[in-house]
Amino acid sequence: MARVPHFIMAAACCVGLTTLFVAPRVAAQDSMSKATVEDLVCPTPSPLPPKSSGGHPAAGVSMAGSELPSDAELGVLAKTVIRDQPLLNAQALSGFTLGSHAASRRIAFWGDSHIAAGPFMPTIISALRAQGLSVAPRFLPPTMGRTNVRLPGLRSYCIGSGWSTEIAYTSATAIESGPALLNRIADAGPESYLWLDLRDTERQPDVRQLQLVYQAPAGATIRYIVNDGAASNASLPSSKDSQTLTIRSDQLISTIKLQVMQGKLILHGVMLDYADPPKVSFDVFGIPSATARGWASIDPGYLAQTLHGMNYDGIVLEYGTNEGAAADFDADKYVAMLTLALDHVRQVFPSASCVLVGPPDRGVLRSGRGRPLPLLNYARIHQRIEGIQRQVGQRFGCVAWNWQDLMGGPGGSYGWAHARPSMMGRDLIHLSPSGYQRTGQALAKSLGWRP
Repeated sequence: MARVPHFIMAAACCVGLTTLFVAPRVAAQDSMSKATVEDLVCPTPSPLPPKSSGGHPAAGVSMAGSELPSDAELGVLAKTVIRDQPLLNAQALSGFTLGSHAASRRIAFWGDSHIAAGPFMPTIISALRAQGLSVAPRFLPPTMGRTNVRLPGLRSYCIGSGWSTEIAYTSATAIESGPALLNRIADAGPESYLWLDLRDTERQPDVRQLQLVYQAPAGATIRYIVNDGAASNASLPSSKDSQTLTIRSDQLISTIKLQVMQGKLILHGVMLDYADPPKVSFDVFGIPSATARGWASIDPGYLAQTLHGMNYDGIVLEYGTNEGAAADFDADKYVAMLTLALDHVRQVFPSASCVLVGPPDRGVLRSGRGRPLPLLNYARIHQRIEGIQRQVGQRFGCVAWNWQDLMGGPGGSYGWAHARPSMMGRDLIHLSPSGYQRTGQALAKSLGWRP
């Protein structure tokens, strides 16, 4: 017989914290809870899983008779080069130290489309698990339903069309956001739903409680359901500060279904607490087309407050591809922007070990015949960006990792496109699944996470 829960709301001791406890009228075994929680069936068709932007057949890319430069044009650049990258300074990156005797770690990655979807982040997570370490997210960014975004650790979701997005890197003024560097906003209505399946890939739950991190400037009411139980309403206080709504259950939480019933909800993300805490908390904040300007455009004081006491031991910032897309790249402006961005990073995470991952190499496609291609146009800009990241990063205690050098240096994208299987996407900007896997393995090795 399915349990029928009732809900008890209690004000917590801390400002900005409301706790909801789900208690059953009739006790039920964990095994029964697992058996009776159904997979999510979205009210409207759920978005298809995003495809990697660089995906294509496993065979090597033919460089002749296409938009890609010909072999004759490329010459030696057609040769595939993979340069081993050095082990990063362990003393400077103590927050990334892992192992059976090391303390639990909280790690976070920020970046653009390279980490938002595809196998780059899953490859690094696999390297950690190969060391016998448990890995799970601590802070889920509210990027469900965004094109080409995958969230490691989220089994599935449903999201209504009523959610809009405020993104820091495109904002003309500083915004108040959480660590995702964006907000999801919904007014009350039938399309304001958000459903999450928090179980692992084998449908086993381990989340004992979750916290919605939000702002409700004029107050709001949400309705939510835990584990297919009874629905309950929660009143969210009016506040200009970040708030948390903590939802706990006597049983492990498999699914949560929420909807905005009154007012407006600004969602910063969802924090997860586990019955069996992972050895490595691993959060991914990837936004396609993002730049480091996102960090320069946030209010660092507000962002720090949205963490509600959570911190990271190690942080990785992967940016540069989108900054380098302009042919008239201005190095001085980039230095100023990156300096402000890293200053904000250090205001939020003053003691975290920090790695800056520079952009990969980028090639040039043929748009017409009759004149030589500027084969290294973007490659040289990316090289300058990596150098600036290395120089500015030192002032903020950040270590640089050279992705372009892994690919053989400027022009390496062409050789990676010739690899079998190809390691570049057909746009010569993104990598193929094989390329992202190779990069993930290399970065994990430089961090000391794989042999």
